[in-house]
Amino acid sequence: MNLKNYFKNNRMLGAALAIYLIVLLVDPNTFMETLNTAWVYIEEMLQVLPPVLIFTGMLEVWVPRETIMDTFGSRSGLTGKLASFFLGTVSAGPIYAGFPITQSLLRKGASVANITVLLSTWAVAKIPILLVEIQFLGLSFALVRWSLTIPAILAIGYLTGKIVSREEIISEIGDIEEMIQKILDRLPGHNCGACGYDNCKECAEAITDGEAEPDVCKPGQEETEQKIKKLMKKQKPVIKSS
Repeated sequence: MNLKNYFKNNRMLGAALAIYLIVLLVDPNTFMETLNTAWVYIEEMLQVLPPVLIFTGMLEVWVPRETIMDTFGSRSGLTGKLASFFLGTVSAGPIYAGFPITQSLLRKGASVANITVLLSTWAVAKIPILLVEIQFLGLSFALVRWSLTIPAILAIGYLTGKIVSREEIISEIGDIEEMIQKILDRLPGHNCGACGYDNCKECAEAITDGEAEPDVCKPGQEETEQKIKKLMKKQKPVIKSS
């Protein structure tokens, strides 16, 4: 693996580890307290994320793109808003569990407005939250809050969809499959194995992942190398989808 790319793609993790190291050197007791607190959150994420990622994988494979576009796409209209709101109200788990799901929906054609409605509803208007809210704060308070929250969620979704385009998000988070295909299109396609990989597809995957350099293709020579370098220079860093 290319260490430079690895550290570049994990800057936040590196910064967090550096801060923990500084705290350890300055105040070991505080370090242990923060470590214990962090472990509580890590345990929660380990319980929540695996099922979410499995569900996301099933969504990617089994649900056709056309179905997502019809239900959550830009042309879904009021139906899309209602579907997004309903999915958010019946969701389970903390809000971060919704990010892999909404990313998958976005890649398959969902609109920015609808995934914003879904995430916002997930965060503040889930049915389990409503039931607990009524128990602790009363029905009147809950109804007033919901009557104000729902229009606000729809307005936030509308404005976010107008300000941020779907293409911007896809470009920023990267689409690894699209990048692999673009690199594959620039390779000669001999599947000769001269690069050290079994075929051109594996070579393209290695280049995308940073495990191989753009000049790894021997038959393609400098022409292929320059095409790939030009492509990768235009593209923003690619993040693997979960």
